[in-house]
Amino acid sequence: MAKLTPKQDAFVKAYLLNGGNATQAAISAGYSKKTANEQGAQNLAKLSIKEAIQEHQKEAQKNFIWSKEKKLELLQRIVNVAATEDGEKGMINMQSAIAAIKEHNLMQGDNAPVESNTNIKVDKPLAEMITGGSKR
Repeated sequence: MAKLTPKQDAFVKAYLLNGGNATQAAISAGYSKKTANEQGAQNLAKLSIKEAIQEHQKEAQKNFIWSKEKKLELLQRIVNVAATEDGEKGMINMQSAIAAIKEHNLMQGDNAPVESNTNIKVDKPLAEMITGGSKR
């Protein structure tokens, strides 16, 4: 990868931080406001700048994935320790185990509500006894 000038490096960082607005990145990097639109477009067309942006994006993605993996591993260890059975006391820390499982589920997207059917069929005499004859 070709070495960037300090201004180009500032452009790349500003571009990544502002969500991909080349004009604003050019202004932040010190280019003239009058020519920022042009300079931003020209910078994005340069191979060295494209590569730098892609490299930063790959690194950010790698760090995001790594940190999520590490968090999930830690939650799993918490569950394992908290759910350990003690011969006399039972589960060591049930609340911590449940909290860690809930957090793990949230991170994995497993927090959708589960639909259940609570309709129970009973015979007519029992239904009348339970409801007191009401037709609800």
